[in-house]
Amino acid sequence: MLPLEELTVGQLLRRTARRLPERPAMEYGDRTWSYREFDAQVDLWARRLLGLGIRKGERVGLWCEMEPRAVFLMYALVRIGAVCAMFNTSLRRPELRSLLERTRISTLLYGGGYKELDYPEICRGLEEELPCLERMYYVSEAPRSGYPALEEILPATPAELEWAEEVVRPEDTAFILYTSGTTSAPKAVMGSHFSRANSGVLQAHDLGATQDDRFCVGMPMFHCFCLSVNILAACAVGACLCLPAGRRTGELLETITRRRCTVFSSVPALFHAILCREDFDRWDLSCLRTGFIGGSLYPAALFREIDERFGENFTLLSSLGQTEATAGLTTSFLGDTLEVRSETVGHFMDHVEGKIADIETGAALPPGRSGEICVRGYLVMQGYYGQGEETARAIDPEGWLHTGDMGCMDEKGNIRMTGRLKELIIRGGENISPAEVENVAAEWPNISMCKAVGVPDGHYGEEICLCVIPRERGDWDEEAFREWLRPRLAAFKLPRYILLLEEFPRTVTGKIRPAELRALAVERLGLDR
Repeated sequence: MLPLEELTVGQLLRRTARRLPERPAMEYGDRTWSYREFDAQVDLWARRLLGLGIRKGERVGLWCEMEPRAVFLMYALVRIGAVCAMFNTSLRRPELRSLLERTRISTLLYGGGYKELDYPEICRGLEEELPCLERMYYVSEAPRSGYPALEEILPATPAELEWAEEVVRPEDTAFILYTSGTTSAPKAVMGSHFSRANSGVLQAHDLGATQDDRFCVGMPMFHCFCLSVNILAACAVGACLCLPAGRRTGELLETITRRRCTVFSSVPALFHAILCREDFDRWDLSCLRTGFIGGSLYPAALFREIDERFGENFTLLSSLGQTEATAGLTTSFLGDTLEVRSETVGHFMDHVEGKIADIETGAALPPGRSGEICVRGYLVMQGYYGQGEETARAIDPEGWLHTGDMGCMDEKGNIRMTGRLKELIIRGGENISPAEVENVAAEWPNISMCKAVGVPDGHYGEEICLCVIPRERGDWDEEAFREWLRPRLAAFKLPRYILLLEEFPRTVTGKIRPAELRALAVERLGLDR
């Protein structure tokens, strides 16, 4: 077991740059930066930020797509002790404005945009509307006249940077990341340098990563999953970050193939979208070695398909993570069987104290009993910014973080997910986990993806609606599917309704929005009347 280290994120990068100065740190387009060059770029941007007047503890918003300058700025902000608040790239103006105000952001650094969104135009006038927002600067590499650019700021001296860096402590807040808001408004999660740096080190260890690995970055950097298992894990061991031109499946496959990437981690929805490409089998993925799947629940059948089709050298690792827990809190071993990796989320990670808790009493349950997954230790957030009551609901007086995820542990310590506490379907007094229904249904050959939701019923209170995206809509045989389900699920777990859909409502990171899906099912079934 690796020991926890008293490190800041800035010190983690400094250490690797001094140890492996000429190793490639990042590739993008036709550019490659060695760790020496990467570290020098971070220093330059850190000096500009100091020249701007940003100081330790100041909350600075970073709203950029995944490009080299955004990565440099992220490191530069935390190097000088500022708190880097990273915003979802798909926000509309009212959403951005709300988060800026709620988190009291003093400086906003924004890029050119994402998809159809024009960030400079969206940001126009925000300083006049928000008293907390003192300054905004355009930071993208693509020129944009008429907007203040950060590279125009006179940098502070190297001595001033050295002083600023010296006063940053591992226990200081490094990042504010926002929850995905699938069931409520996004919350601002504060995480320390200590938790984030050690998460990167430990997740690199679980991946078996070395300086010879090459990470394809397929997720946005505002996502806790990407920050730990890509950016900081690569930094911890001196591996190379390979940034694709964009996040489309073809761009990711092209990056993996051309740059011979060895590590690819992502959310289930993105893995699934890649598999659904008609040309998937024509790509050479033999270079891939491993990667995590996480961010949302997935059926075992999808895991097995990814593990098999992504190449004979590829070993997919299961994991459970949460923004409030820095990133990953469980992991499987590279040497685990396919059965363990596909049907469980592995064991609690090193230095994580975990339990399966009774949802009424909080007491630890024995193996085989389902309850709420709770953890405590270095990885637990510092709290939600400005939301003391919400923090107290998430972290109990004994320091246990209540994840809201349900699971049961076997005798070997591996955890099988049984659903989300907030998504339980209560039918006639019976508690039904949607995941139990989904995992069975997903084995039906003509199901691409499925999700069970509770819909209102006058007699039972709730009934089960199984929302299905079929592989071949024209070949869908509901009667045969129901006959196949009957011997595999208890009668009270059988879906009353089966609803065929083209797609599920999702967040930008691929998580299904259960409340929106439930509302859609209620409307389609006519139950709102």
